[in-house]
Amino acid sequence: MESNQDFPDKNDVTIQLIKQILGMADGERRDLLEQLGKIPVKELSLGDRNDFRRKYDQTITFSTQNRQYSAYCKDISNSGIFIQTSEIFQLGQLVTLDIPFSDGKESIKVPAEIVRVNPDGIGLKFMIKEAQL
Repeated sequence: MESNQDFPDKNDVTIQLIKQILGMADGERRDLLEQLGKIPVKELSLGDRNDFRRKYDQTITFSTQNRQYSAYCKDISNSGIFIQTSEIFQLGQLVTLDIPFSDGKESIKVPAEIVRVNPDGIGLKFMIKEAQL
């Protein structure tokens, strides 16, 4: 399992960004600010995440090892989902998600793998080529 050192505290990240910016010349800072102003926040790339994440304010159910859970979903993309939960899970654990459609009348069952575990919840990667959600 990944340690907390693999996930810097948000204050540490902010400090690192400030140090980088302070190390730039004035012209470089202006260029950076101009470039950031041209990119809509929702289109900024975060690491290796290539899919656009959409807010998905739904409670979903999922199951693993013959146990069912219900939790709030924070966001969703074509390749994965983030679920807020205080339950304990392990990286690599397989789950079956029961994701409701926006009409609330139907849902889709999707196999997924836990690829991120942090104090806020779990990140899951869909185990299908492309989920069009």
